[in-house]
Amino acid sequence: FNLYRMSFKKALEHMNEGRLSLEDMRQEKLTDIQQLQLECTLNDTNYIDRKAIGEFLKKLSYPLYFLDFETEQTVIPKYQGTHPYQQVTFQYSLHYIEHEGGELKHREFLGISGEDPRRALAEQLCKDIPLNVCTTAYNKAFECTRLKELAEAFPDLAPHLLNIESHIVDLLDPFRAGYYYMPAMNGSFSIKKVLPALFPDDPELDYHNLSGGVQNGGEAMSIYPQIQFMEPEKQKKARRALLDYCCLDTLAMVKLWEKLREVSEE
Repeated sequence: FNLYRMSFKKALEHMNEGRLSLEDMRQEKLTDIQQLQLECTLNDTNYIDRKAIGEFLKKLSYPLYFLDFETEQTVIPKYQGTHPYQQVTFQYSLHYIEHEGGELKHREFLGISGEDPRRALAEQLCKDIPLNVCTTAYNKAFECTRLKELAEAFPDLAPHLLNIESHIVDLLDPFRAGYYYMPAMNGSFSIKKVLPALFPDDPELDYHNLSGGVQNGGEAMSIYPQIQFMEPEKQKKARRALLDYCCLDTLAMVKLWEKLREVSEE
C-alpha cells in the first residue's frame, strides 16, 4: 500500500492474491521508482545519483529564490472575480541568496483576514522577486498556477508575475525522478516526507515543533479566514503561527537544496 503511486485498487488485488509484503512483490512488474523503493527498503540502503543531481543543480543560478504560497478555498466566493473552490493566495514566504556564499535572507507577506489579499500580495511579490531571476518551488505546478491566476486578475502586473512563473525550477524534480531515495521517504516525495528523511534529528526542521496550531497547509487554510473574528491577542498569535509555518516551508527548500549540493560534490 506504500509503494509509490500504487492505486488502492491495485494494492487490494495484490493483497487478495497473497502478496502481503514488499518481499512478495519482487517478481511483480513495477515502475522504476517502485523498484527503487523496494530495493532500498528491503536492503536498508539509500540511493544517490550524484551525476544526475549535479546536472539538475546546473539549472539553478544566483540570485536564487525559494518561494511558497498558502491559499484559502471557499464554496461561496468571497472576493470579486473569484469562483467556487478557487485557491485564493493569501500568503507567501520567500528565502533568497543573492550570490555564491551570500547571506540567507527572508521576506514574507500575510494578508488581512476578511479582506481580499491578492492585489497587495501580487504587488509585494513583484517588489520582492526581480525580473529574470531563478526561483524555486517544491511541486511548482501549484505556485505556477497561482501566479497565472494573479496575472489574469491584475493585467498591469501580469508581465512581472508571468516572468516569475517562467523562471521557476521545481525542487521536487530530483526526488521524483529517483535521483535521491531513502527508505524513510516511504514511497512519498512530499516535502513533509523528504525533509525528515534527510534531516531526522533537526528540531528546527520538524513541523511538529511549530506552535500555534499550524503545522500543515490544511490548518493554515482553516485558521486564516477565522482570524478576523478573534480577539486581538489571539489574532497576533494566529498570524505568528501562519508566518512561522510558511517560513519553515521555504527554509526546508533551502535545506534540501543545500543537501543536494552536498551529495553532488561527494
